Order: sequence, then structure tokens, then C-alpha cells
Amino acid sequence: MNIFYIKIITEKLKKLIQMVIVFVLLCSSVSSFSYSAPKIGLALGEGGRRFYLHIGVLKALKNEGIKVDYIAGTSIGSLIGGLYALWEDIDKIEKYALSLDFDKYYMSPREDIRLQNIDDTPFIIFYSEISKGKIDVELLKGLMDGKIIRDEIDRLTNWASFEYDLKIPFKVVTTDLITGEKVVIGEGRISNAIAASMSVPGLSIPFKFEDKMLVDGGLIDPVPVDVVREMGADLVIGVNLRDVQEDTLPVINNAVSILYRSVYIMLGELNNISANKADIVINPHYRGPLSYDMEKEKKLQLIKLGEEETKKIIPLLKKLINSY
Repeated sequence: MNIFYIKIITEKLKKLIQMVIVFVLLCSSVSSFSYSAPKIGLALGEGGRRFYLHIGVLKALKNEGIKVDYIAGTSIGSLIGGLYALWEDIDKIEKYALSLDFDKYYMSPREDIRLQNIDDTPFIIFYSEISKGKIDVELLKGLMDGKIIRDEIDRLTNWASFEYDLKIPFKVVTTDLITGEKVVIGEGRISNAIAASMSVPGLSIPFKFEDKMLVDGGLIDPVPVDVVREMGADLVIGVNLRDVQEDTLPVINNAVSILYRSVYIMLGELNNISANKADIVINPHYRGPLSYDMEKEKKLQLIKLGEEETKKIIPLLKKLINSY
């Protein structure tokens, strides 16, 4: 009789243990299914000498504990994005950027060619020796050679590649000068992609990559929100630097300055259209001195502004993350 009851109790105990195990597994499964953190994507827009704000954006996100899962960059945004995707060390990037000398990327000047400002508009001045065939035809395509930038990035990053060296998935936007199509690069050496995306028409020689002639990605996708979303981002932060401007009015008094200003206005509208596809847009406002050879204090001011503008969107970003 006792043995019979013991068997019954044992069987019930086994079933109870099994039910507890199943219940625990179900709870665990439901818990993991009910919440998974969204993937955060960052689209760093074009900006030229305004790029210091990108550093401030990344500093603020890091300080707030926001992990960036995907990065896409256009023009100089691709340089900052690429270095962060490789190093994940914003302090190292800031130190590099503050010491950066852009003058060394210009091609060596010739005695019979010089760059001169006429009423604030840059012109290439040719001397009488042009008749003797001394003009380098490469200078007629642009004053900056992207290969010099590429080689510098290779030295800086130890010839890093998209496939093997990045800590964060990263892509670069460029423009095919022949077809007018957007070209997104995410393979090979990151230096080629960044140099191509930074090749500003008129200032830089178009960058030859494979069978394409590539220039600044800002011509077609200045804030690459769509690219980073296609990479897999659930929430996308777009950084639009178009409203960061010099505090002096442009001088418009000749054909070149009119053309330059017209293109600038057109690209400004494209920036806004591109950036507004993001879930959150960081759109800093600034009026003041802007140049590649600014004093260190001015550069730090722009970095600080990037931090401050990013802190403003943190409450909304965390709300979106928590409600995802």
C-alpha cells in the first residue's frame, strides 16, 4: 500500500516539475519576444568645414549610453563615420580632427598657376607660360587629388577594409559623375570610398573607382538616411549641417559666384528632404566663422554645439527606444 502511494506521489511530482519547467521556458520566451532593443542607425551628412559638429554628436550619444548599430556617411560625414566605425573611440577622432591640416591635400603649386580670390570668389590664375605648354591638365579638373586623401586614410587606418576591420557596419554614399546615379560603397578599402565621397566637383579631381568616375555623395544624397535604414536600422538619426553657416553675407557679383550660390541653395533644399526621412533629425543652427584653418577654440565650439544639439533629442530618442 505504501509503495503504491509512493509511486503515485512520484509520478505527480515528475509532472509538476515538468509543468514548472515548461512554464519557466514559456515565460522566458514571451519575455524575450515582447522586447528586443531597436537597432540605431546614424546618417552623417555632408558639411565640409562644418564637420566638427559630427564629432560632438557622437560624443553626446556615447556619453548618454546610446549604442550606434549602423552608420552611413556622405562627403566628410563619411570620414568621421568611417573612423568611428573602425575605432569606436571618439576622443581619438577628436584629437585627429583638431590637428588636421587640409592644405597638405592640395596638389603642389606650379610657378605659372596660383589660386586667387577676386571679391571672395576663388579663381585659378594662369600666367603667360600657358602658351608654352607648362599647364598641368590635371589642375584643370580640380585643385585637390583624392588619391592623396586616400593614401592618408590608409596610413591612418592601417589599410582598413569594410569586410574585416570595422566594429560597426558602415557604408559610404558617392555620386557617379557620368550616369548621375547614387553609388553606395560597402566593400573593399574604406579609404577609396571616403576619398570618392569627399571629391567636391570643381575643387577635387573626380575619383576613379573600378569603372566609375565618382564625386561627392552630397550631390544626390546629402544625409543618407535611406542607406542606413536599408542596412537594418529600426530607428535612424539624421545629422543635417546645412544650417551651420558663416556670419557674413556671400558676395555675388560674377558668373562663377552666381553659379556657386545657385548650386548651394539647391543642395540646401535637397539636404532637408534627405534628412527629414529620419526618425530624429539633429539640425544645429550656427552663424559664425567657418574655415579649415579656424583657431582651435572655434573648432571646439562647433564640437560643443554638436553635443548640445544632440542632448536636446536624447529624451525623444530614449522614449522611442523604450516604446519600440
